[in-house]
Amino acid sequence: MRTKWSVNIFKGWGRPGAKDSPSSKTAQDATAELDDPKKRAAFLERNMHGSVSDNIFQEEIDAAGPSSAREGEAAAQQPQQEQQQLEQKTRENMAMVTDPDPRSRMRWQRRKVIQMVRSNGAVSKEDRIKATERQLLHKSHFMPTSVKKLVMLSRQIAGKPVDEAISQMQWSKKKMAAEVKYYLEEARDLAIAQRGMGLGKVNGEVLDKPRKIFTREGKWVEVTDPTRMYVAQSWVGRGPWRGKEIDYKGRGRMGVIQHPSTSFTVLLKEEKTRIREHEEREAKKAAKGPWVHLPNRRIHGQRPYYSW
Repeated sequence: MRTKWSVNIFKGWGRPGAKDSPSSKTAQDATAELDDPKKRAAFLERNMHGSVSDNIFQEEIDAAGPSSAREGEAAAQQPQQEQQQLEQKTRENMAMVTDPDPRSRMRWQRRKVIQMVRSNGAVSKEDRIKATERQLLHKSHFMPTSVKKLVMLSRQIAGKPVDEAISQMQWSKKKMAAEVKYYLEEARDLAIAQRGMGLGKVNGEVLDKPRKIFTREGKWVEVTDPTRMYVAQSWVGRGPWRGKEIDYKGRGRMGVIQHPSTSFTVLLKEEKTRIREHEEREAKKAAKGPWVHLPNRRIHGQRPYYSW
């Protein structure tokens, strides 16, 4: 099972005796230490709030500090108002972070103003959908597997709610199912924290009556929470070759085995999107009208003789 504290589990993959090597034993010991809550807290404290005692620039840092205790006392007695003025985040001080490329920003704003004037202030369908519906695109790192193997898991979770897709990967026998489950959970957490998706029960957006909709996959789904997340799209991508291996054959012949790597990408959306797509399909079907066997059309190209 993969955890956020695990060391690279694919290090030394495919090499004989990699499990018995000293590096693997060291990695296992480090992982076992991080499983302890106290040691993990000490590790985080040391890395986040550590000192610079072992820094090679320690002498320069000490030289740049106050040369005597008097200077330290004078700095401590400095008025708080002056310190607040120095710490103020003005627009000029934050320009390097908030506006690193002002020329590109001005060109982008000018282009958007021109587009708005040309469209007479009308909002396109794509812009309206982006403003009213949320989505999250998440891509994984390259995993040591082939496209043929990973695409089966990608097709298995497409169109399913996120919780159901995670359950499918949890009980799957495939080796990469644990990795897909990890990235699905990561995408779900990012969608909640960054985009505010899946918070219908907290914000009181649950429907009074469950609603049945017909999905693109040809299935009827009952929706009670319009903010429930589902896997709208999932696909895989071929990555660089991880290495090569000689395949020895008979009669002095040989071949080359290449170890592939593949990435996994998932697009999460809310049930609001499927409800809108269902309503659009129903409206298009209602506006189409009944089907006529022999429509009343004008006949063109008549001749006084047979055409065959």
